[in-house]
Amino acid sequence: MVSAGFLGVCVAACAFGQDAPVDPGYGADRPAAETIAHIENVNAEPSGLFCGAAYGRHPKTPMPDPRGMYPVSHGSTEGLRFWQWPNPRDLYPAIEQAIVLVPLLSPDPLHPLSDAFNAIRKSITDPVSFVFDPAAAWTYQHATKVVDGSPHAKSILWEAISSRLTLWRDQGDYGQVICVLQNNVGMGTPLEPYLGPSVGDPTAINNVLVSPHLTTNLYWQQSFNQNTVRLRVGKISDSGFFDRNLVAYDPMSQFMSLDFNQSITNPFPPRGFGGVLSADLSRNFTLRAGTLNSASTGSTSGFDGLAWNHLFTIVEGDLRVFPTIGGQQREGHIRLMGWHNSAPMGINQETIGGPGVTLNIDQSMADHVSAFMRVGWGQQDVTVSNFAVSAGFSIVQPFGIKSSHTGIAIEYAKITQNGRDAASLNNASPGEHYMLEWYWLTHVSNSVNTGPVIQVVRDRGAGIDTSIIWGWRTTIGF
Repeated sequence: MVSAGFLGVCVAACAFGQDAPVDPGYGADRPAAETIAHIENVNAEPSGLFCGAAYGRHPKTPMPDPRGMYPVSHGSTEGLRFWQWPNPRDLYPAIEQAIVLVPLLSPDPLHPLSDAFNAIRKSITDPVSFVFDPAAAWTYQHATKVVDGSPHAKSILWEAISSRLTLWRDQGDYGQVICVLQNNVGMGTPLEPYLGPSVGDPTAINNVLVSPHLTTNLYWQQSFNQNTVRLRVGKISDSGFFDRNLVAYDPMSQFMSLDFNQSITNPFPPRGFGGVLSADLSRNFTLRAGTLNSASTGSTSGFDGLAWNHLFTIVEGDLRVFPTIGGQQREGHIRLMGWHNSAPMGINQETIGGPGVTLNIDQSMADHVSAFMRVGWGQQDVTVSNFAVSAGFSIVQPFGIKSSHTGIAIEYAKITQNGRDAASLNNASPGEHYMLEWYWLTHVSNSVNTGPVIQVVRDRGAGIDTSIIWGWRTTIGF
């Protein structure tokens, strides 16, 4: 079976170093097909920079491979944990593989660059278990109506490189250093101010972009107990691990506005020091918890402002479900998050704390169609929105066009005074905020994806009756 909900693993520019067999993954938050890949990889040959006698680290004693030893028909799976099943595909009632988009151009016009990067990988980085993935994106947006004095158009280039150094990978457990460098520059228009505040949005209507400075994620990730427990510690972004969604999460290949990449009620801090711990309590349920420096500006070491009363703490439960839709079981995911944010707020930087909760669902509806919904609430003194609901759907290969996928989503949110302050609209009153986004992305080649992104924003409190934002997005990844 195939599913539109899992198209992100098929689009070249979006993989960004997260292939299932070579890193710990995210547990029940991700498709069952990825969990199966991890289970099947448990007995793979040990690898990694420090995995070997020459470095004083010996591979673990190989586990007996249960495949073929315990026929399921004889009931011999009794007592086995889910990662020890003879055939892990028997664990799930539906396994939905991603639909692979067919590139318009073959061979890839950029294959000389791809070949050059692959040559570097083969001769230099692969032997030391180092993986790097360069990527770039150009985005253009023009808003028909903006706040007085704000620019109407933005043309911006984003560039990044994601890297992963594996120190060991043995029996499904990993020890890895992750580093992600990102930057953006204006291309014919100034980088700042960003377009979001210009239309009354307190977040980023172009979530491909990062802060005006070079940003860094640098953290250690390790898994235990055949990859059923995972720990990440370092300079991280909580949005990389919480409130993920298979339909509305990745601005490179899905909806581009942050309003649809997460609930805007979540006051995720920007790349501070912290940690995330997750555990697979069953084959279809993962519990995840994290805490992060809430006072960091994001472009620093991550320790700036760190204090016991400056922490963002969150707990999330991820449940993989298989409801019957149209007479067929289809995979979906339900995520429930509770958080508490305590951070310096307002002009006086007074420390204020408060809680919030978010419900996040994605569901495969048909072979080519998946839907999502988020509902979030937050204490209004600690977030830019104290209530928001968003919903939409995506279609892979619409109208039989095998090189494309598309999606449409809507959002309603109540913006707080903190939200107005975040958008530098101090004189605007808190109020209702509406947004619609439609995108179409074409898989031009194995390296390039491109297509239009159209957004409509209405926020009368900010003086925006209706603003139509015409946009274009092109991404490149090797």
